[in-house]
Amino acid sequence: MRLTTTEFQYLSIFSQVTGAFAKDCIVGKNTITFVVGEGEMGLAIGKKGANVKKLEQTLGKRVELIEFSPDPAQFIRNVFSPANVQKVNVVERNGKKVAYVILDAKDRRALGRRVDAKARLARMLASRHFGIENVVVA
Repeated sequence: MRLTTTEFQYLSIFSQVTGAFAKDCIVGKNTITFVVGEGEMGLAIGKKGANVKKLEQTLGKRVELIEFSPDPAQFIRNVFSPANVQKVNVVERNGKKVAYVILDAKDRRALGRRVDAKARLARMLASRHFGIENVVVA
């Protein structure tokens, strides 16, 4: 996984503001998504969301946090949080890893168009951290 200079700068700012470790970040047009070290989500959020608010003010973008997990299925669940993920199956076919995600129907409707954005984010992060080439949402 290679990070750009901008991503390194954002990770540095994240650590300075929150005191938590971030493994990765994805910079979007209006959002920066940080992958927070396992068990450090509370520290990253801060009391009553103070750290997230400060980051948003400092960076001028919406901040989204995802907790890392060494288990690919749990990590993908975390990407879709707070939606209820019923099941994540990671299978290998023809030498390629694919993750199949089954969302609760109610949560899928609640996410609306964001399902596609979450799926793109899950694909990008799963590829970078676990070599999973595709994430399919059902």
